[in-house]
Amino acid sequence: MTNSTIYYTLFILFIGLLTSNTVAAQDISITPLKLNSATSSEIAPFVHDSTIYFISNRKSSVFVNVFNQNNEHLYQLYQSPILPNGKTGRVTPFDAFRNQALTAGSVTISGNGQQMISTLGKNQSLRQARKTSGEVQLGLFLLEKTASGWSLPAEIPLSIGEYSVGQPSLSSDGTMLFFVSNKRGGYGETDIYFARRTNAGWSEPQNLGETVNTPGRELFPFYHPSGKLYFTSNGHAGIGGMDIFYTIRQEEGWSTPVLMNAPINSEFDDFSCFIMNDETSGYFASNRSGIDNIYHFQYEILFCVNPTEVVEDLFCFTFFEESAIDNDSVAVEYRWEFSDGHVGFGESVDHCFPGPGFFEISLNVIDSVTREELYSVANYELMLDLAQQVYFTLPETTKQGESITLQATLSGFGDVSDVQYFWDFGDGERRRGETVHHIFRKRGEYRVKCEAYWDGNQICSYRTIIVN
Repeated sequence: MTNSTIYYTLFILFIGLLTSNTVAAQDISITPLKLNSATSSEIAPFVHDSTIYFISNRKSSVFVNVFNQNNEHLYQLYQSPILPNGKTGRVTPFDAFRNQALTAGSVTISGNGQQMISTLGKNQSLRQARKTSGEVQLGLFLLEKTASGWSLPAEIPLSIGEYSVGQPSLSSDGTMLFFVSNKRGGYGETDIYFARRTNAGWSEPQNLGETVNTPGRELFPFYHPSGKLYFTSNGHAGIGGMDIFYTIRQEEGWSTPVLMNAPINSEFDDFSCFIMNDETSGYFASNRSGIDNIYHFQYEILFCVNPTEVVEDLFCFTFFEESAIDNDSVAVEYRWEFSDGHVGFGESVDHCFPGPGFFEISLNVIDSVTREELYSVANYELMLDLAQQVYFTLPETTKQGESITLQATLSGFGDVSDVQYFWDFGDGERRRGETVHHIFRKRGEYRVKCEAYWDGNQICSYRTIIVN
């Protein structure tokens, strides 16, 4: 991709002046899409209703063939059906932008399919754009679905000042809008911002902060229904120039970005992803073939055959002493002392330790009147460990059509990072992620399995649920 001196200078900046390696937990297959062209760039995939939308600078017989000052085709929005076999069908221009001479892409579509937000030039006059010596500003434009198609684009007013905005991503409920801007006062050349939908419109945009944004370029946000924000960056430690990361929205802010696995990321520029709801597949753009193309990725998930059932770590025990106390001379009794600070009395005591660790237990005989220690009976050492498993909770029963939330934790292996979790719900549905949501559509008994992968290791656990 090359730099342009007119309208697309900033657009090229947005897509990145695109000119700890992790090992895949499961094998990942990478496939270039049939819609790619050998002579043009295809980037910024977005999937809705079995259709993939993308932008390309290919020559089109439908659109007016518009060139910049370098005689390069400008970008337009295209679409292609996703066929039942997973391949893509015939590519056609997005008809609603037929009269938009300077379409920039990329787009996002609301969950109900009734709204589309696209990146367009604020000045749609080609003649004036060619006369402009500086950068032409980009804006976000809203299209509404109508009975006859799509409405004309209407600019979304955002309190961002005289700066460009682009590359939108709507949350699934439509309440949050993420986008990129070159607004002065940020952390780098381009930063990611978000605004909330209110009764009065969109709130004042907020910068995501320095955990996400860097002195480099943060681009192409994609907000996933799981709460993860996927984005492209050349400012975080990665594999190549541009890499794809994700961060998780938390109460205190955004988590430290995580680099997506190879071969999704590579030594080349990898950017602009769309992740399917189950997070086991998706689309992204890369110049690994020498030109920007769109690729499909798929985790080749192979679940273990014999998972172990999840057990509860309850560190509670009954301690007892079988020998009798010699109490001929004085009244005596047993006193149990635990290194976690608790004390018990009697021939047997029940005690729950606060968690795993090393503990000492002392059994002494004391004068039951003066409470003085008379002699020691025994000293014990106890090492308690967590069961090695993928721990998650699951109700014993649920209702058909009711949503449940599951969260996985790797237990019994100490402080382990970069763990990946894969779920099999036993009903044909699979997911990837630490926290997932699922709805059982049919009644029956299901074995829910979760596998964890880290540093070449794996473990698999299960629980059972009955759907009424």
